[in-house]
Amino acid sequence: MEPRRIIWRVYHTISLLHTCRLFRHNHWRGDMDITPLFGVIITTPSPPPPTLVFWRTPPVGSYKINTDGCVKDGVASSGGIIRDSSGQCIRTFFSFYGDCTILEEELRAILDGIILAQRLGLSVLWVESDSTLAIHCITKGGGPWHIQATLRHIRHLLAMDRDTITHIFREGNQVADLLASEGWDRRYYYEYSPQDLPRRHRSLVQIDRFGLPTVRGL
Repeated sequence: MEPRRIIWRVYHTISLLHTCRLFRHNHWRGDMDITPLFGVIITTPSPPPPTLVFWRTPPVGSYKINTDGCVKDGVASSGGIIRDSSGQCIRTFFSFYGDCTILEEELRAILDGIILAQRLGLSVLWVESDSTLAIHCITKGGGPWHIQATLRHIRHLLAMDRDTITHIFREGNQVADLLASEGWDRRYYYEYSPQDLPRRHRSLVQIDRFGLPTVRGL
C-alpha cells in the first residue's frame, strides 16, 4: 500500500484499458486535460451527418396510423393521426393518461390509434411510431408485466399477416408529436375531423403529403 506503487498500478491499469480500447470518449468527460498523463490520446468523434426524413404514404387501399407519446413531470399523454393513401387526414386524436411510464404511454397511443381506425371501419393498417422499444415489444415480445395486457390487446386487433408496424424518426412524426403535446396541455381525450384540424396541424399534414423532408441531426 505504498503511495508510489498505488499510483503506478492506477497508471498501468488505465493505460492497459486504453490499449484494449475499453475507454470511450464520454468516460473522460470533464477530465480531458489529464489524458496525456496516461499516454491516452482521445479524438473527438465526428457527429453523424444530417439526414433527410420523409413521411411515406401508405399503399392504395390501406391506411396509416402515426402515434406518439409525451411525458412531462411524470405525467403522460398521447396523440395520433390516421391518413389514407393520398396523405389526406381521416381523423386525429389526443389523449391524457396521467401517471404512466414512457413505454406504457407509447403502447397505449398505438392501441388508441388502432381502436379509432377500427371504429371508423378502416382495415389494412400501417402503424408507425418513433418508439423502437414499443415496436420491439409488439413484434418480438417481452417487456415488463404491467404492459402485457396492452400488448395482448394490440396483437389481438392487428392482423400481422395483413397489417404493418414500423419505426419512424421523430422528425417524420411531427403531427403526432404536436397532438401528444396538445393532449398534455388539455388533459382529456379529443378527436379532430379534417375540417376541424387547427391551422398548424394542417400545415404539418400538408408538408408530409407533398413529400417534403425534415432534417435530422442538425
